[in-house]
Amino acid sequence: MEPEWIKRMGNASRPFRRIAYFLCLLCMLLLTEGKKSVKPKCPASCTCTKDNALCENARSIPTSVPPDVISLSFVRSAFTKIPEGSFLLTPSLQLLSLANNNLQTLPKDIFKGLDSLTNVDLRGNTFNCDCKLKWLVEWLGSTNATVEDIYCESPPEYKKRKINSLSSKEFDCIITEFAVYESLPYQSLSVDTFSYMNDEHVVIAQPFTGKCIFLEWDHVEGSFRNYDNITGMNNACQ
Repeated sequence: MEPEWIKRMGNASRPFRRIAYFLCLLCMLLLTEGKKSVKPKCPASCTCTKDNALCENARSIPTSVPPDVISLSFVRSAFTKIPEGSFLLTPSLQLLSLANNNLQTLPKDIFKGLDSLTNVDLRGNTFNCDCKLKWLVEWLGSTNATVEDIYCESPPEYKKRKINSLSSKEFDCIITEFAVYESLPYQSLSVDTFSYMNDEHVVIAQPFTGKCIFLEWDHVEGSFRNYDNITGMNNACQ
């Protein structure tokens, strides 16, 4: 459909109308391409060039760092924790500096997706060398990136020990990560598991209602299904 101003050129020659219509389409295409090529702005707390971003006094890790930067540094920052996935949008990073930011720990997989990393600076932080930092010790032993020497600040038995020289065997950790897999509409005081006929079962005891629900694992659906219900006295599940 032609714009109104072109329709008004009733007696104009056809070549002129074609040229005007073509110019109109060209302007619309240029405007569309201009919107597509808009890149993230440099965060207010940072100074950015084509390849580098230097952030000072940042209260948190910014999410709008240009994705093509290869060097990202934080100086005198106000944050003490780093959320997981903070650097997923900057996959081209080669140098990452988190030095002197009073960090006590780092989230697992903070460097996930940063396959181009060649230098990581973590000096000047107050790392607590507990089980949450065991992954970092393992990562330091496998990465090809250069990491300057960093030290534990706590607990007392690890104070001033070089993290780069620690072994994962020095961490006596039993860590279980819980995640909600399936919600069941039962109120219970006890839950137990058992194996029967090579299948996994769960028993949910509700002693105050005199009910005992048995669930069986469904290998096809990948969830628990009702196996049996026992209703009776408070010791129905015993």
